[in-house]
Formats: sequence, C-alpha cells, structure tokens
Amino acid sequence: MRYIIFDIDGTLTDTTEVDDRCFTQALEDVFNFKGFETNYGHYVNTTDSGIIDQLFQEQYQRTYTEAERDEFISHFCNLLAGAYALENNCMKEIPKAAKIIQTLCQQEGVSIGLATGGWRESALYKLRCAGIDTSGCIAASFAQDAKARRDIIGNTISQMNKIHQMEVPFTEITYIGDGRWDYEATKQLAIRFIGINNKKLTEISNIVKLDDYDEIYQHLWNQDVPAW
Repeated sequence: MRYIIFDIDGTLTDTTEVDDRCFTQALEDVFNFKGFETNYGHYVNTTDSGIIDQLFQEQYQRTYTEAERDEFISHFCNLLAGAYALENNCMKEIPKAAKIIQTLCQQEGVSIGLATGGWRESALYKLRCAGIDTSGCIAASFAQDAKARRDIIGNTISQMNKIHQMEVPFTEITYIGDGRWDYEATKQLAIRFIGINNKKLTEISNIVKLDDYDEIYQHLWNQDVPAW
C-alpha cells in the first residue's frame, strides 16, 4: 500500500491569492488586528489555526476560543463566496489536478488523502468551486485538527492507517505541496515530498518539482524521490 497525500491551496486549487486576501480581511474585520505580517510564510506555523494563534498570543497573550474561531471561519467563508461571485476565475483548479485525483483514487494499491493548513469549511468550498471531486480520498485533515502542518499531515496518516488497519512505512508515503512549509513538514515526518514548481520553492534544489501534473506518475513510483 502506498499513501499519496495532497495539500489544497496552490497544489490542487489555484486559490492562494484570493485565500490570502480574504484571510487578511477577515483578521481585520473579526479580530480588529492591524499592522500584522501578511506574508504568512513567516509565521511559526503556516496554517490558518497557527497564524491566528500566534497573532492572539502576540496581541492578547492568549489563544482564541472556539467561538472566536467559528465566527472567523463564517466571515472568512462569506468573503470567499463574495469574491467568487464577483470573479469565479479566482477559484480554479491547478491544471489537471481534478483528473490526477480521479485517476489516483482508482489506482490499485494506492490510497489518497488530503492535509491542508486551511479550515475544513473554506477548503471544501474552494475545491467545489474549482470543480475537484475529492470523494475518493479516504481521509482529510484541516486547520481544526492541529496548528502545525506536520501534525495535520500526521493526522491524515493516522486516519489512513486506521482505515486500512496497517502501519504503512514512511518511505511509502508521499506528500504533494507547494510551499517551503510543506517541505519542512515532510522532513520532520521523514516522508517523501513532491513540489508544485513555483517561486515559494525556488531556494530548495534537492526536491522533485512538477511543472505539469502529467509528470507525477514517473516520480510517484521512482524510488529516487527523496525520503527523509
């Protein structure tokens, strides 16, 4: 059995710009945060929950409550829906992502999961808008499940192991993402990483980077894909 786990924003959906814009607006509207760092790759945990927790700790010396989290998610999703209504091209698939997911979900000996730093509600909304069917993915984890990306990915792995009633070796697990934080999380977990080629991965040279999803097959079954 081989596990293939996908990130969402920038990996399956071309939604990073609208996500960042609406996320920033929601932080200002709901929590009245001002003058904060909006290059979210600079936060200790580049996840929705991790970013909000860090901002709360810095400004209020506490973490957020569940009620505050839920209020934020509701407003954030409303902003995303408003942006999509104005310009539905702001939420589209990364070319061929939907086909790749569909094909891999039908592959014998392969199990597909999702692990994203975004909230469940916003992530599923963006997937629907982009026309990507993930019903064949057997497990998924979101920002509600953990603040650190390695723990979000680990949660999906644990779910998959439980479903399959087996412990799959880390060398048989591949995470596909688009950010430096994705790469760092796979190093911490000692699983394989395949990147979507973009400027966020420019400084990392010793990894596989996909320019086209058709290239993924040769790398998924290539034992030379680095494992940490």
